[in-house]
Amino acid sequence: MTTPREALERLHAAVESGEIAQLCSRYDLDLLVVHGSVVEDEPTRPPADLDVACRHRPGNMLDVIGLIDDLMDMSGFDGIDLLDLNTAGVVAAARALGPQSLLLYEAEPSLFTLAQMAALTTEMETKHLRLLDLKLMARR
Repeated sequence: MTTPREALERLHAAVESGEIAQLCSRYDLDLLVVHGSVVEDEPTRPPADLDVACRHRPGNMLDVIGLIDDLMDMSGFDGIDLLDLNTAGVVAAARALGPQSLLLYEAEPSLFTLAQMAALTTEMETKHLRLLDLKLMARR
């Protein structure tokens, strides 16, 4: 059975061979990253899945099932957890694009960095609103 770390190694090989770029082109993705415990230096528990986040070009529907299936075939691992950054919440996007995330594909140079800055800035600037929501919910 393939482990999440072995699956990540296979995805690295797919980056080197150009398979990831072909996959991203096929699904019209402009960004593909791995995040979560599999890329953490010292995770609190061993990784159980492979967290992958993607962003597709606006106006196109993402074939989530097809993409997960192709990622499973490419990595030899069936524990793929896919996050669509186009529809992700503020906090989820910031976590997926955080400093420990690992870039697999970007359609143009600096796209990953710009996406990181936007996600982290949005999370920071909206934190007070999330805290206010929590206070309001606590009153109910």
